Amino acid sequence: MNEMNEEIDERIEDRELFALWMKGDPNGFSKIYDKYKRRIFGFLLKMTGDQALAEDLMQETFFAAMRNASQFDPNRSLLSWFFGIAHKKAIDFFRHQKVEQNHEAEGEKAMGSKIDQPDKENYNKFLREAIAEAVETLEPTQREVFLMREVGGVAFRDIAVVMNCPLNTALGRMRLALKNIRKELEKRGVHGV
Repeated sequence: MNEMNEEIDERIEDRELFALWMKGDPNGFSKIYDKYKRRIFGFLLKMTGDQALAEDLMQETFFAAMRNASQFDPNRSLLSWFFGIAHKKAIDFFRHQKVEQNHEAEGEKAMGSKIDQPDKENYNKFLREAIAEAVETLEPTQREVFLMREVGGVAFRDIAVVMNCPLNTALGRMRLALKNIRKELEKRGVHGV
């Protein structure tokens, strides 16, 4: 019976604070925040296992509540509403993280290297060296276009002027350079670049 009275008192207090908040009184929101921040943070910390992330998601939860306060039904539990928002924020974060991990995995899969990659730094060094060697095998005009574009950032129109050739020729040389670099990389066991 005592728990039921506490819950009723809590809801009455929440309604009063929410009404103040909706009237523009900063104390309404401030008191609600102070009342529920630990519970929301604790929930998010258990969900994420990361204190900094839980703090960020807690702030996002309260910002979302501020933006959507007009949609809240004061007859509902304010705490449940906050937990619902916090839960959604955590799930959105995990979904986004999963998408990023999938993209990263797809990128690594696309590289398709048959070489053991003890760590990214060594692999990146290997890849840079392999590309540099592949560029060295290019026919001189292809190498020149490739280096002007990729290292110098020169526009294709300007490359055409420098090389005294039509724009389409410069573009064609670049296409051939990329094709030949890929072939050389595949010979070295690097695929999908």
